[in-house]
Amino acid sequence: MTSTCFRLSEHVRLLPRINGWFAHPYLISPLTFGLYTEHSHLAMMESFLEDPEQHRAALREPDMRGGPFIDHAGDVADIRKLRDQTLQRCAPQLRYAEAIAALYQVLHSEAKGAGLAGLYGKIDPLIRDKLEIFYDVSKQPGARFMERQFYASDAYAPGLQTAVLEPVSEQERAFALSTPQLPSAAGSLELSVPFADPFWDQLCGGMSDADALVDLILRHAPTGTTRSEALALLTDAPLPEHPTPEGVRVRYFGHACVLIEGAGVSILIDPLISYPGECAIAHFTFDDLPAKIDYLLITHPHQDHVVMEALLRIRHRVGTVVVGRAGGGDLQDISLKLCLEQCGFANVVELADYEELRFPQGRIVGAPFYGEHADLDIRAKLVHAVELDGKVCVLFADSRPPMVECYAQLKALFPKIDCMFLGMECVGAPATWLYGPLLQKMLTRGEDQSRRLDGCDCALASALQDFFLPERLYVYAMGAEPWVTHITSILYSEDLPQFREARQLEATAHAKGRHAELLFGRCEITL
Repeated sequence: MTSTCFRLSEHVRLLPRINGWFAHPYLISPLTFGLYTEHSHLAMMESFLEDPEQHRAALREPDMRGGPFIDHAGDVADIRKLRDQTLQRCAPQLRYAEAIAALYQVLHSEAKGAGLAGLYGKIDPLIRDKLEIFYDVSKQPGARFMERQFYASDAYAPGLQTAVLEPVSEQERAFALSTPQLPSAAGSLELSVPFADPFWDQLCGGMSDADALVDLILRHAPTGTTRSEALALLTDAPLPEHPTPEGVRVRYFGHACVLIEGAGVSILIDPLISYPGECAIAHFTFDDLPAKIDYLLITHPHQDHVVMEALLRIRHRVGTVVVGRAGGGDLQDISLKLCLEQCGFANVVELADYEELRFPQGRIVGAPFYGEHADLDIRAKLVHAVELDGKVCVLFADSRPPMVECYAQLKALFPKIDCMFLGMECVGAPATWLYGPLLQKMLTRGEDQSRRLDGCDCALASALQDFFLPERLYVYAMGAEPWVTHITSILYSEDLPQFREARQLEATAHAKGRHAELLFGRCEITL
């Protein structure tokens, strides 16, 4: 007889926030949190408070959805309150941001090629013991930050981490990078619990005692929350069955989220998962995941690939997390290993290019991830090749190599590829859209527009297909499913350049007698 399991309902969203904003890796890392708070969040809130109608008017234009405009139709006082709270409770983190900016000013003005030892005295004591300054081989000065020391300092404030639980609906969600996530939906509840707390595993994994779980919720909920309000967030519905698939099965959950199962092993890549009742199109949900996820692979540290809304909810199921190995201290190249460990994941493994993780039924091999990061030196990114029970799937995410020959070693390792996933969001956003708060020298508009977060176009995708000759080629990571647009700002339209390129690839491949398919919503493949 199966025991009853009370847990967070599949009809309730779990929205992790940091200081009221969508929790993405650059907000989790204390090295970069203050910079985003000062140059993005505070700047947008001040702009909104100065002229709310300008923001609202801009957002009436669909093309402006991903811009620096706060989508808040409620009381302007809500944003003023968050601005004032930010200045108060984030004061230490803002000091770190000032110290980092001052460091780069010293380097730019005084590090001209001579020895650097004398410059340490000009670095703010707040960060002086947490970095090393250096020259590269071209005599350009730089800094290596000891990121773990920032986590051990008052720069890291897990008390700013909360989550909102709210009922699932089809209502459009505001763009996450430019609008704070203020509790607003009827029946929503904000819980002040750091991400690393075991509470989230108890809430999402479930308990047999409903009263005990309600007590846990009330311990972290706002004063005045009733037992009935907490109980309404839970379900005791029977856990869904998840039969072992025959052979190797691949399921596409939308955007860049792929589940590979076979030989008793489950591997989940870039989880971004929808809920039942969130949209009308057919889609998989959390209920379609296995009870145990043996390996969770992350391709790169963008907000649509490291989605705490999904990660926190499934953490109790995850065995090993595999991420790319960061370079070790660059401001823009934060460590995903540190980030996820601080979020409560117990076993996080870093792979460098062409390193592998073996297990009895196969292996996971990391390959270089090129481009798509605005020409910044970011190394915590990885293409994943998964060999499982003799079948090979390669997930390129948004990698955009300068030439297909860059993957000669990957081809030598896997001369036969059964399934290849390739991102073709070839428009992308300019450098400052995501990395603006980190940049220590202004870019011209031309520089900014030319340095994009973009994937493959048809010509490059077709060349990669010719190079690898996979049995099947799937175009994914287009950011257009309805449950993704609040993170990517992309609204699906066949008229968009990236979708025209993808359709052209399909036609080109079919003319050669090959398979190519643009994915949308859901797909199931048996290898």
